[in-house]
Amino acid sequence: MNGSRKWHKANGPAFAPGEKWVAVDGSCGCTIVSIRKYSIYTGRSKWDYEVTYQFDDGRTSSSDVWNFQVRYQHVADQHI
Repeated sequence: MNGSRKWHKANGPAFAPGEKWVAVDGSCGCTIVSIRKYSIYTGRSKWDYEVTYQFDDGRTSSSDVWNFQVRYQHVADQHI
């Protein structure tokens, strides 16, 4: 870790269903619903996954793992 951001593997515990994440600007929170490997990729990259998450207000969204982590951080990483 470089001290500014912790990047989590998509198949790690931070992406387990039910895990809490927050927007880096603190504006909202979300919970992981599911994680899946994109079927069109060979899986050689740790970013070849789609995460589905639910906002605190009930809306759901999906994103690739890299873009998700640019916008959100795991609750355990908030005070690093």
